[in-house]
Amino acid sequence: MPDLAHLAALTVLVGLTCYAAAVDLRSMIIPDPVNLAIFASGIAASFLLGVTGPLSALAGAVLGGGGLWLVQRAFRAYRGYDGLGLGDVKFAAAAGTWTGMEGLAFALVLASLSALLYLLARRLLDSSFDARHPLPFGPFLGVGVVSVAGFAILTGASIAEIIDAWLWRFHGG
Repeated sequence: MPDLAHLAALTVLVGLTCYAAAVDLRSMIIPDPVNLAIFASGIAASFLLGVTGPLSALAGAVLGGGGLWLVQRAFRAYRGYDGLGLGDVKFAAAAGTWTGMEGLAFALVLASLSALLYLLARRLLDSSFDARHPLPFGPFLGVGVVSVAGFAILTGASIAEIIDAWLWRFHGG
């Protein structure tokens, strides 16, 4: 059972992420102050709660922001327009502080799969739906980061410990 500090941290993460998602859904923008609050609270949680270590949190921020920035630039070079906004890139950097570098890939995979499932369901339910219509990615990034960091917070294990345990069981060591 998580203690009060861990539940408070999870509440902060969920609240900020829901706010970012709501604003992104409404305006296709994730405000910098929200991303900064997610980043700062993730760094604080890495020092105070041990869900991920401070170095892993910083590495997660660099990999999350840098990775999505590269995807954003490559898409723009290939298609001639932006497929991801810089708010999404900054949100991925902020999310990386909560997941650390160990959990970042899982969070991004969950985000991408949830976006894909949304698009498939939307297309099945509405044949006139145009998948080329802009889709805010922030809500899906939020699903990924809250799932990965939330699981670690609720189980009381670090993300690295959870991944190690999963690999041990799945691969036998």
